[in-house]
Amino acid sequence: MIITRKWLEKYLDLSNITNEQISVCLNSLGFEVEQEIDYSKLNTKLVIGHIEEVDLIEGTKLKKTKTRIGENKYATILSTSRNIEEDKFAIVALPGAKLANGLELENREILGIISEGMFCGFNEIGLPNSVLTESEQIDVYYINSIFKNMDEMVGKEISEVLNYDDYTFEVDLTLNRSDALAAKQLVKEIANYFDLQINHSEHKVKFEKTTESINIEINKKIEEVVNTVSHTFIGLKNTNTPFDSSHDVWLKHSNVKSAENKFENIANMATLISGQPFILIDAEKVNRELTLTKQIIDEKELIVLKSGKDVVNILGLKTEEKFKVTEDTNTMLVVMLNIDQIAMRKQQKNLNISNVDTQRYAKPLNPNLYDQGIEELVTILNEYKMIEDVQKIVTSVQKQNYDNVYSITLEKVKDILGIEITIEEIIGLFRTLDIDISVKKSELTFTVDKNRTDLYGKNDLCEEIARLYGYDNIIEQPLEYVSFKKTKNLDKKLKDKLSDYLVGAGFNNIKTYSLTDIESNKTWNLFKVKDPVVLMSPLSSQRETFRNNLSKSMIETIIFNANNGNKSVKFFEMADIFALNGFRQSNLCFGVSGEAISDSLNQVHIKSNYAYISSVLMSILDLYRINASNITFEVNEKVIDEIHPYINAVIKHKNKKVGFIYKLNPAFESANKILPTFICEVNLNLLLEIADKVHVTNEVSKFQQSTRDISFELENNVSFDSVVKAMLKDLNYLTNYKVIDKYSDDEMNKQNISSLTVKLTFNSLDHQLTEKEINDDFERILNNLKELNIKVR
Repeated sequence: MIITRKWLEKYLDLSNITNEQISVCLNSLGFEVEQEIDYSKLNTKLVIGHIEEVDLIEGTKLKKTKTRIGENKYATILSTSRNIEEDKFAIVALPGAKLANGLELENREILGIISEGMFCGFNEIGLPNSVLTESEQIDVYYINSIFKNMDEMVGKEISEVLNYDDYTFEVDLTLNRSDALAAKQLVKEIANYFDLQINHSEHKVKFEKTTESINIEINKKIEEVVNTVSHTFIGLKNTNTPFDSSHDVWLKHSNVKSAENKFENIANMATLISGQPFILIDAEKVNRELTLTKQIIDEKELIVLKSGKDVVNILGLKTEEKFKVTEDTNTMLVVMLNIDQIAMRKQQKNLNISNVDTQRYAKPLNPNLYDQGIEELVTILNEYKMIEDVQKIVTSVQKQNYDNVYSITLEKVKDILGIEITIEEIIGLFRTLDIDISVKKSELTFTVDKNRTDLYGKNDLCEEIARLYGYDNIIEQPLEYVSFKKTKNLDKKLKDKLSDYLVGAGFNNIKTYSLTDIESNKTWNLFKVKDPVVLMSPLSSQRETFRNNLSKSMIETIIFNANNGNKSVKFFEMADIFALNGFRQSNLCFGVSGEAISDSLNQVHIKSNYAYISSVLMSILDLYRINASNITFEVNEKVIDEIHPYINAVIKHKNKKVGFIYKLNPAFESANKILPTFICEVNLNLLLEIADKVHVTNEVSKFQQSTRDISFELENNVSFDSVVKAMLKDLNYLTNYKVIDKYSDDEMNKQNISSLTVKLTFNSLDHQLTEKEINDDFERILNNLKELNIKVR
């Protein structure tokens, strides 16, 4: 995000504040300033000239011009630029000028004619080609102004018309502050830091009675990802006013390439300021019904806005040529959308473009920015004196913002931040940030600016207080530890850690009903529990007996969520199962359906699979400090119909049944409309019994460890656990090993084999290992595998 000083000065009085202070302000507030450019120091002696006469020198491409450079002052300037025309205002570098491209100008004699200056393009005076159109990269730039009488500006420094001598701050926004993609959010931050008043726009939008109407239909394919749909109509009058050069320069300073269409440039300006992207349409060129849908274009599925069969706009790009707003447009339809950012990141990737609109569509901005957006758009259009009327905004889809009211006590703030601070000081930190604070005794209630989608609760508020208070102002102090008498209940401690681990791995804790029907209890009696508890007067046939497993309840919960649109889930439940004669067993059941891992930002999507569910199990065994080499998995081909006949196993520890791990039968999944689902249920009582309860802390080596990877082929019916001891015998320096990959292709599947990759870690407590010592151990591993007739890849 780039902001400029002159733009900030429209809202803030910065007369006593230096650029260095603004930079310090932004950095201290968490907005890292990556680059600063002072355009006033890039060039000297650049003035506005008026080209009054142009003569082509015969036999050459040279044009001789008579250019006015002041009151009754003229210069003869020769140029080969193809676009030299009479009655144009251009940037002129006079003799003695120094340009950003390194050129030092002096009078030059060409074909016997003295050239007394030079017409400049933007790339010659410091703007990169990346923000210039193809023609701007090779042509002279002509100046247009809606604010100044250009005849009166001839001979003046270009800064008096173009604001070219601006100072820019390129700010790196952290992931949680996408709200600052609306530049006005940074105005609030800077005003708050320096305790300045914000000069709000004097122009207030006056909405007229609605006379135009249009229906925007949402196709069912995308209705789940659409957060906001709003629109309005703006009546225009034709002024044929060109795009103002000071606006053009501001866009270029903001790293935005200007378009040929004036209205697209104005829309880009309003989007930079408000954060709301706009779709501008000539209302007379569409029928009275638009459709927001998905369409395959160039073999890619894109979200588009259509009128009948015609694509009006591909979201993230500007309106199609046929429907663009032009100088001849009488009524402009403005459509404002907010789409789920994950869907729009996919759109951005498919379009392979990052522009003003896609950057904001793909970020979690306030979905209801349309009011602020229209205010900025109308303000700019008014500067061009183009508006006849603005109709009231119609919002046809509006998803509610998250809860933005949170309460926290002063003592809690002090406790979390470790600082002494008063209520008055806290209130003073939020002067211009649109965060209201009410106080009742020592409790503060914050009503958060709805643009701040990063503030979700008490901890976020405390972090915000620390940010505004100044991290450097928080004095470092050693932690004070308060000792409490801790429980000796190992079972509870392990269950708490187990719950923390599963939640951290993305599982949701569920609680299901303990009573079930007798028939399903018999079917799902995985642990062969005898003498079930049967109620004498059950509430219904579905609640006749205490359950003897958690698996059935887990599966029912997965089916319920799938039927309500939540196809990909990760659940766990810890609960007791009961029977007569005092039987009580504590079980854990966890399951994954659909995607096990979904990270759209990094394009990582992993479907639920046996390897994932078993890796979770192995982590749980590790938590209980159970030696994995004593765990075996035995396929049970005589399972109930709901369980996959081949992808299942009884989990055993030295022939004791620990639990079960399995995939649901595809026919059962299909009948219940759920995605591939994997379940594991274990006996926590037994895990506690076999857990290694004596903790030994091993000495940590101070020497650098080394790693080697090895890949080998293994028959699918042979478990890694059964060969690992023989593979790793007689080694001197191996400290750890881990399976990091399993691979098989079509040919390997035919041979019923897979390739395993194992990462081996070597180290010593008393010396730094030499390459020879590591290689000797690695060679022994190769020999061990050879003796086992295992092929190394």
